[in-house]
Amino acid sequence: MTGTFALLRQFDPASLHDAARAWRQLAAESEEADTRHRSQVNGPLRHARWEGRDADGAFYAMERNEEILQILKVEGEAASLTLDTVSERMNQARTNLLNALHRAEEWGLPVSSDGTVEMPPQDPGEQHDPDARTARQNTAILRGQLQERIDRALADAREASDQGARALGRLDANILARPRVFGAAAESAQDAKDVTEDLGLTEYIPANKDPQQAADWWKSLTPEQQHGYLALHPEEIGRLDGLPSTVRDEANRLVLEQQLDALKAGDPRGTGITYEEYNQREAAMRGLKQRLDRQDGEPEAKRLFLLGLDPEGDGRAIVAMGNPDTADHTAVLVPGTATTLESMPGQIERIDRLQSSALGSAQPGQSVSVISWLGYDAPEVDLSVAGRGRAEDGAADMRQFTQGTRVAQGDHRSHLTVIGHSYGTTAVGAAAAGGQGLGADDIVAIASPGLTTGNAADLHMDPKHVWVGAARDDNIRAATDLTLGPDPMYEGFGGNNIKIDTSGHSGYWDPDSQSLQNQGRIIAGQLPETVPKERRIDPNPGNGIGPNTRSPR
Repeated sequence: MTGTFALLRQFDPASLHDAARAWRQLAAESEEADTRHRSQVNGPLRHARWEGRDADGAFYAMERNEEILQILKVEGEAASLTLDTVSERMNQARTNLLNALHRAEEWGLPVSSDGTVEMPPQDPGEQHDPDARTARQNTAILRGQLQERIDRALADAREASDQGARALGRLDANILARPRVFGAAAESAQDAKDVTEDLGLTEYIPANKDPQQAADWWKSLTPEQQHGYLALHPEEIGRLDGLPSTVRDEANRLVLEQQLDALKAGDPRGTGITYEEYNQREAAMRGLKQRLDRQDGEPEAKRLFLLGLDPEGDGRAIVAMGNPDTADHTAVLVPGTATTLESMPGQIERIDRLQSSALGSAQPGQSVSVISWLGYDAPEVDLSVAGRGRAEDGAADMRQFTQGTRVAQGDHRSHLTVIGHSYGTTAVGAAAAGGQGLGADDIVAIASPGLTTGNAADLHMDPKHVWVGAARDDNIRAATDLTLGPDPMYEGFGGNNIKIDTSGHSGYWDPDSQSLQNQGRIIAGQLPETVPKERRIDPNPGNGIGPNTRSPR
């Protein structure tokens, strides 16, 4: 006990806090270097479509560099958290010890060099004095209490030291010298989680239910705390609606790297999925990463923000082109049937074209952000047999996302348009008709099999700002009036029909088309070119109206 007692009395928390600050600085510099590398080196080379053997070798080396920087960020924050936590706990133990020693001095109780509280010398005459014996007994009780306090302080100090040693022992000091081994980034992420358990920390992160609460919590943190949460809890931070898009992007990119690294290093056995599914998941995540990397070389207005990621099942992802927190006009594109994580590169091409079209219609100097929202489980089956379940299951999440977009914008209110395509219109309809709606300024339904409701007025917005369009030869309209709602192209639905000049089910984003231009005008707050609503024609009066009988367009 002698060594512990002496060390604790002399403990200075400043040295550990200084070391923690140095690790935190290393983590911050690693993050900055990673961002510069992506935007100034890797991104431009990816954007230039550099290919060949030299390119493959260089990109492999660059990925290794980025992996090292990300691991340094995570482990630097873990080391900083450990040192700060141990320092605070040791300092509290020292304060408790010094308080006990002050009491001992006040009460005239000597304390030896090993921390043992002793009784003061007894006067021989006190043995026959009843009052003196009572006082001596009381002093003995105080001595026992002080000894307990000193022993507790020493035990707390030893426990903090042991926890810190265990936590720091998990961190890999040789990461810079090791050859590339897949799984290192995932291992580092697990180490960070284990560190918090070693320290017995239960850090509060709000549930993803109230975007305003999440935003207020994030703003209440110091910059150092925010960096710590981003490095050590990226999955939880990345999914919080209401947080700044830059924060969610940083968190989700780290999650993407860690999970992709784990897939490359892992084994599907024991995961509950087949080898084929395992490989498909890795390929989907790799494709998304490459698309993000390529866009890092673009101008700021074309930068991508990864606002959500979930590789489970068919996978989900939310990607914005342009920052929705600061954009003058923001659009959310909700894709339809058979859209998976593997489809995201194609969805990014669509939001790229939508953004360019909207910028062409916007006022000079205005900015536009377009988001691909695969935040629900899109159906895999033919729409003729699909029900409303998937749309209704994702409705609350979509409402929360648009609410979170508004919260993240703060006092800056962007013009918000929500666009659904195919079954995505059904998902948009279910979300807009439920709760308090989507809070959108405009809703666009492209190639809709039904919006779950029979009237545009049910979407919690002025029907004048509901826009509908479908190509003449799009077979999707055969699914209307079945299980997903009536055909919104008919005049009884309300809203407006926009002019469509493209063909098929996926041509609505063809370059230089009026279909694309009209969507862009709506996103920019301008009026699109419209066509009259369609009328139902009953070919067999008295027998009821056929579900897909319509006037020529």
